Amino acid sequence: MVSNQKELIEHITTSMVFDETILEHEGLASSIWDKYLSLGHKSVVEKGTYLLRIGDFLDGFYLIKKGKIQSIFLGKDGIMKMFLVTGEGCLYGEQFIFHRQPGLFDGLVVEDAVLYYFNKGIIYDMMKNDFEVCLYIMKVLAIKSRMLAIQVEDMSLRNNLQKVCRVLYSLCCIEEKKGNNEENIVLNLSHQDIANMLASHRVTITNNLAKLKKQGILDYKYEKIIITDKCGLKEVAFE
Repeated sequence: MVSNQKELIEHITTSMVFDETILEHEGLASSIWDKYLSLGHKSVVEKGTYLLRIGDFLDGFYLIKKGKIQSIFLGKDGIMKMFLVTGEGCLYGEQFIFHRQPGLFDGLVVEDAVLYYFNKGIIYDMMKNDFEVCLYIMKVLAIKSRMLAIQVEDMSLRNNLQKVCRVLYSLCCIEEKKGNNEENIVLNLSHQDIANMLASHRVTITNNLAKLKKQGILDYKYEKIIITDKCGLKEVAFE
């Protein structure tokens, strides 16, 4: 694997977005679940629906065939911390099949979704009889653990400007892997979206984006961030 491809994959897995782009680079394919779909309960869920609220228990997990789900911490002061966006082809809530603890976060459907729910008993039967399913679940949990560890590192050791740049840079890497080779990369994000990712205030994010705009690294319009200097963004992110 060439070094730039290796670096690209590394930065994809520092993102908060977990989707098929990450799965394929770890040798995983969501098609492994196709033969088990008849064992799951299919549902069509509208945007804005909560699959999980703080304190709830899940007795199984969801396979996302369509849509996206955000995992969100919510502080008493109203500050939101979005720590994971789970996309199509991925599992949601798989950690609950290994413990009996209540959820610490909300699970919000942010795009109309088609989901298959598998209860714990069915999952255990699959794991007993299909090693590939076991390996899939273990790899997914390992990748997500790394993604969370990166967020802890950022919150503990990085300043606000670096944290903004690291989030934007990882999203640029995902766009690049999807085949977006435009000179300027457009990210469909509002200032509030970034604030929610970093558990920060919108004004703080706007001030940092203004600094980056002044440096010629990016521009922004209504709910769009336009990256004009990806190398400069990376330099600030990892300095």
